[in-house]
Amino acid sequence: MQLDIAPVLLALAHVALGVVALIIAKLLKDWLSPYGVDRELTSRDNPAFGLAIAGYYAAVVIIFIGAARSAGPLPLDAGSTAAIQALGIDLAWAVVGTLALNVSRTVMDRLLVASCCQSAEVIGKQNTAAGAVEGCVYIATGLVIAGSIRQVGGTVATTAAFFVLSQLTLLLFGRLYQRLAGYNAAHEIQSANLAAGVPLGMTLVAIALLMMKATSGEFVDWITNLSYFAFDAVAGFPLLLALRWLADLALLPNARIADEIVRDRNVSVGLVEGTLAVGIAAIVLFVF
Repeated sequence: MQLDIAPVLLALAHVALGVVALIIAKLLKDWLSPYGVDRELTSRDNPAFGLAIAGYYAAVVIIFIGAARSAGPLPLDAGSTAAIQALGIDLAWAVVGTLALNVSRTVMDRLLVASCCQSAEVIGKQNTAAGAVEGCVYIATGLVIAGSIRQVGGTVATTAAFFVLSQLTLLLFGRLYQRLAGYNAAHEIQSANLAAGVPLGMTLVAIALLMMKATSGEFVDWITNLSYFAFDAVAGFPLLLALRWLADLALLPNARIADEIVRDRNVSVGLVEGTLAVGIAAIVLFVF
C-alpha cells in the first residue's frame, strides 16, 4: 500500500506558515507601536506589557486558524499550484486580520474603559490590570476576526461588515458590563487592581465567543445574517449574565464578588469570575 504524504506535507506547510504569520505580527507590532516591544519585555521587565503581548500573539494564532479553516480541506487531487495558492490566501487573511487587530486595539484602548487609555497605563505605569484587559481585548478581537473570516459563502465586504459590528458589540457590552459590575471598574483598573481587570477582560472574551457563533455560520443574505447576529447579540449577553450569576451563587456562595474584588483585591475570585463567564459562553457556543 502506497502512503500518500501530500496531506502531511500540506499540514507541515500550514504549521510553518503559522510561524511566519507570528513573525509578521511581531514586525507589524514593532512598526505600529510608539514604544520598543523588546525593550518593554526585557530591559524594563514590564509584566503588564507581558500580559498584553501574550494576548496579542494568542489572537494572531486564533486569526490564522480561522483563516486556515475558512476554505475547508483541499481536495485530494489538488495539485501543488492549488496548494500554494491556498497557503497564500491563508497568509493574506492572517496579515489583514493582524492589521485589523492592531487598529481595533487603538480604538478599544480609548473607548472601552472611561477616561483610561489602556496602552498608556500598560507602558507608562506598568499597570497589570490594564495589561490583563488589553491582552483579553486582543483575544476577543481575534475571535471575532476568525469568526468573520470563517463565514461560508461570505466575501471581503461581509467579513469587514461583521467584524465592525462585532467590535461595536464588544465595546457596547464591555461598557455595559462595567455599569453592572457593582463597583467602579474604571477606577479599579486605573488603580492597578488586577482582580478587577481579569473578570472584565475575560468577560470580553466570553462575549466574543458569542459573537463568533453569530458570525461564523453560512452567509445566506444580509437580512437573514443580520437577524441572526442581532438575536445572538441581544439574547446572548443577558443569558451570559444570568447564567454566570447562577454559577456565582452555586460556586461562590459565601463571597460577595464586589467586596472581594474592590476591598480585598482578591485575584483568585476575579479569575474564577472570568473563567465562569468564558466557560458558560463556550457551552452556549457548542451546544446551541
